[in-house]
Amino acid sequence: MGIALSRDEQLELLGQGGSAVLATAAADVTPVPLPVWYVMVSGQIYVRTPATAKRLRHIARNLTVAFLVDVGHAWRELRGVLITATARLVSDTDTVEAVQLAMAEQFADRLPPELPDRVSTHYADMVVLHLSPQRDPVSWDNRKLRL
Repeated sequence: MGIALSRDEQLELLGQGGSAVLATAAADVTPVPLPVWYVMVSGQIYVRTPATAKRLRHIARNLTVAFLVDVGHAWRELRGVLITATARLVSDTDTVEAVQLAMAEQFADRLPPELPDRVSTHYADMVVLHLSPQRDPVSWDNRKLRL
């Protein structure tokens, strides 16, 4: 018995939305993994990022990204999905609005009531990225191990 998640288990884990790590490649190809919040809309993965974020320059040079969602605290609880994906800016206004709404609903209780001006300005102009898997994800569920 393997520890990989089934396709349905992967979708269930990803469908929860929340925190993930999005890794892009800097100009010198150094990996740059940073946390993001993501949502699933119509079975597709979306993230938002400030329009001035360096990750957008990285993606302009190389559309391939790594996207990691993992949950669990103790080793035997760890589950995760690692997706190699193509990242593209979303320009369709209906999709952008759907993602913005899903983000607002998903993370309403995680934001402070008021952000400092400098932070608020940084996040005022956001863009949406769609992540399209390039191959089957790598996944694991340590709960499936017989210890």
